[in-house]
Parts: sequence; C-alpha cells; structure tokens
Amino acid sequence: MAENLNPSLDDIRNLIEFYAKKVANLKDQKGNGIEILNIRTDIERGLIYFRSKNAYLDPEETRLGNFDSLLKKQSRLLVKVTGKKAFIDQRSRLNPPTEYWWWWLDIEYEKNQKKTIQKNLLHFGIFFVVLFLVYFIFLRLPPQERRYLDLNSSIEKKIDQSLIEPDQNIVKNIYYDIIQECEQALTLFPERPAPLLIKGAISEKINHLSDAQANFNQAMTLYPSQEDFLLDQATWYFRIGMKDQAKDSLSAVLKENPDSIGALNLLGTIYEEENNYVEALKAYTRVLELAENQNHTTMIPVTKMKIAMLQLRLPMSLP
Repeated sequence: MAENLNPSLDDIRNLIEFYAKKVANLKDQKGNGIEILNIRTDIERGLIYFRSKNAYLDPEETRLGNFDSLLKKQSRLLVKVTGKKAFIDQRSRLNPPTEYWWWWLDIEYEKNQKKTIQKNLLHFGIFFVVLFLVYFIFLRLPPQERRYLDLNSSIEKKIDQSLIEPDQNIVKNIYYDIIQECEQALTLFPERPAPLLIKGAISEKINHLSDAQANFNQAMTLYPSQEDFLLDQATWYFRIGMKDQAKDSLSAVLKENPDSIGALNLLGTIYEEENNYVEALKAYTRVLELAENQNHTTMIPVTKMKIAMLQLRLPMSLP
C-alpha cells in the first residue's frame, strides 16, 4: 500500500484477512516473514488514517488483535521463517518507530528466551523437589486408589483404540473389556460416577439399552444436580464417539440453562469436529459473551482464538 494514497476501509479489511491467513499458517511462510511484517505495517498506516477520521474500527481492531496475539506467541517461529539477518537488515533500512512492535519481535523473543532460561535455572531445584514429593505421594497412595487409577488409564487407552480400530469384531471385544474394567472400578469405589457413565454409554453403543439406562439412573443419584450429570454424560458420549447422543444431553442442559458455559463450549467442540463451522462459531461466540460477563479470565483468550481460527475456515460468502 503506497503511503501517499488513502486506503478504503475494504482495503484495510482485505489486508487484515491476508495477514490473518499468513499468521495462522506461519509455519508454511518460510522466506515470507518480511512480507508479513510489511503487511502489518500497511494495516497500521491505514488504521492511523481512519482513526484520524474518527471512523468506527472496533470489529477490524478486534480481529487484528486476535492475530497480533498469535503472532507474538509465535515470535520464535517468525524469526525462524524470516531469518535473523533479514530481520535486522530490514529493520535497519526502515528504522520503524518502537510502537511498530512487530519489527522488534526478534529482540523481544531473545529477551523472553533469556528470562525463560533464568527461570528454568531458578526453578531447576524446585522441580526436582516437587517431582520427588509427587512421586513420594503417589507411592503412598493406598493400593485401592492406585488400582483405580490404573483402571482409569486402561479404560482411556481402550477407548482411544476403539476409535481407530477398523475391525468391528475387535471393537466389540474392546467394548466388553471396557465394561469389565468399569465394573472393577465400581467395586473399588461405587460412589464415583464416571465408570457408570462410561459403562452406560458403551452399553448403549452395543445396543444393551436396558443396561445403559440402569447405569445412567444409578450415576444420576451420585450427582448434586441433573445438569452436572448431563454435562458429564455428554462428555463421555463425545469421548466415545457418540456425537448425536452428546448433543442430545447438551440440548437438555441448555433447555433448562441456556447460559451453561460448559454445555455451549462442548457443543461448539462437537460442531467443530463435524466441520459445522457456522454452528460452532455461534456456540463459541456465546461462550465468549458469557465468559466476559462472568469474568472467566482463563476461558476468554482461548475462546477468542477458537473464534479467530474458525473464521478462517468459513467460506468467503459467509460473515
């Protein structure tokens, strides 16, 4: 973009989209690092012009901010695809102001790297102390608890195996093994609902519907509320690959509590896995609204990033 021409707002939006796609696929941009930095400079110059005209830029600046955050997080990769010497040479030629932070990411990365090394050295001894304590505590776990954890680990591995095994006869045997291990876990701790939910979902998958309902009914009595039960049920349905059933459980939650962040977030994840990006975007957008209203500080940046990445996957004809 020439400095002496006034860009249109559409020009700025197109540049932001171009910038966003390159940042989102930074690992494939070898040799194009300087181009990305120049695009970001053109965007900034355009925004400065429109700010001088008191234009409303919130949507553009919000979207740009999402990918600026991603670029900062990937400063190491940016330096790698750009080349240290190219970074320094181009900065020397342009002599950008310090507020053009993207031209100084190589220096910022080096500073952060030094701080990281110092922190690692500082906490090196602490790490081994903590490791020793964790190891010691684990060994001090009662045999019953250790056995329960081993069963949980085995169940998780078998679920993963069932999702990739092409032979349905083998999958069926895996399901029966999972049910058996759930029963062993329940013998150890009958008050823990997870084995009942897993057993119920697997029973439903192999069409043992009466067993499935009996397990779900028993599990429900172990939860403080039906919403908690349905959320965990949906989680295990999804984990086992039963997406339609998971969505049914989440619909039941949202019918009673439309503002359930947990239900909306999991629903967005399911839609995303189904490549239904429009519905996933709707779910995550609502999650972000609720997270901001309820000050869920850890969920806000994660959800913003999910939304930004989904927007890149939407067809160009959609908003």
